[in-house]
Amino acid sequence: MCFYFGLPDNATVVMKRFKKSFQQPDLFVPNDKYNGFSYPTTAIITNDNPDIISFGSWGLLPQWTSDRSFRKNTLNARIETVESLPSFKDNISNRCLIPASRFYDWRHQGKAKIPYIILSNESEIFSLAGLYSDWLQPETKTKLRTFTLLTTQANETMQYIHNTKQRMPVILHQKDEEKWLEGDEISKYAFPYNTSLVGFKMK
Repeated sequence: MCFYFGLPDNATVVMKRFKKSFQQPDLFVPNDKYNGFSYPTTAIITNDNPDIISFGSWGLLPQWTSDRSFRKNTLNARIETVESLPSFKDNISNRCLIPASRFYDWRHQGKAKIPYIILSNESEIFSLAGLYSDWLQPETKTKLRTFTLLTTQANETMQYIHNTKQRMPVILHQKDEEKWLEGDEISKYAFPYNTSLVGFKMK
């Protein structure tokens, strides 16, 4: 699974990578390590407005729930079941890119948990494949855009690092980012679809 990722680069670097401008640049807060369980607002690129970088709150809230705490269950979506689970199936067509430059996981060795930072060999800033939902807040009746990131079977690098559940986020090749937004078949992005990763043990 993936509950921590980072995007510490400034807005200019992110805009240059995606060749898009921020819708509200003042909302962009670079962070070495976004914690999914704090439900941060982070940069996303969505298929309903793909020419800008907008924002969403991590933890997808399906339109049918009235319980904001439900999002603790939807930080990640397994690519193998995302098209059938009620939490996600209504938002299969709502595609997004989640810009990141790193993510974090832990290797279990006996009773020890050894933290790793994982980077892409393809690009300093890459895209995690995601889905988004526009949730109506019961109190204010205003829309809150939320998202989840997809996970798949671990590749060789992540089998070593995430050696318990052996999962990893779906990291898109740059050439496939537009295809993902345009609604390309989800199963194409399950393992063995793979990007080259490198992990470093953290001190």
